[in-house]
Amino acid sequence: MKSLRYLLSVSVIFLLFASVAMGAPTASVESPVFDFGSIAQGKHVDHIFVLKNKGDSVLNIGSVSTSCGCTVADVSSRSVPPGKSAEIKVSFNSTNFSGSISKTITVQSNDPKNQAYTLILKGTVIEDISVIPKQLNLGEIKIGAKKDVSITVQNNGKQPVTLTSVKSTMQQVLVKTKKTTVKAGGKAVITVSVTPRSNDRFIGGYLTINTSSPEKPEIVIPVYASAVK
Repeated sequence: MKSLRYLLSVSVIFLLFASVAMGAPTASVESPVFDFGSIAQGKHVDHIFVLKNKGDSVLNIGSVSTSCGCTVADVSSRSVPPGKSAEIKVSFNSTNFSGSISKTITVQSNDPKNQAYTLILKGTVIEDISVIPKQLNLGEIKIGAKKDVSITVQNNGKQPVTLTSVKSTMQQVLVKTKKTTVKAGGKAVITVSVTPRSNDRFIGGYLTINTSSPEKPEIVIPVYASAVK
């Protein structure tokens, strides 16, 4: 029995020393959260996270995935020796976003304590011109009856903006606005009138607002409605 206990003790000690001798990789990023501040909608944000191996063996990087297709990430090296670093290059496209955003980048590796290392890209996207609502779902409208709704155009930029044209792809929809120049911080209201025809069952199409803004020269608004007798 004593011999067995002795052998077990020696085996445990051997395994511990072997584990220490083998070491392990340790993934570390000094600043895993990057706040890019405020940017205009449509701008791209490029940033490099430096991933360092603070462990005692080679850090092998597997997949590098992002939380949405708007963000692309690439790694400079898949194998990082102890004490060395790799660059995680990240690019975010703000075209379809507004307000506060937060995107994550997940780095898979053989770090036993953190196999899925999370990086965060965050900030605020400001629309040069915003519209409310962004789409019109008008529900049911009686054939021959007219339904009026409004769209508000907000100029969030620092310069006046001209609404050069407002067009509809649908014959049943008429649009008009009293104000074509919107000062910085100002608003304009577009009136949309929908009148279903006798043979209509469903109305679907787009409103297109063209502006003088280089950041947002065209705004497309989907329009939906059902025609009922």
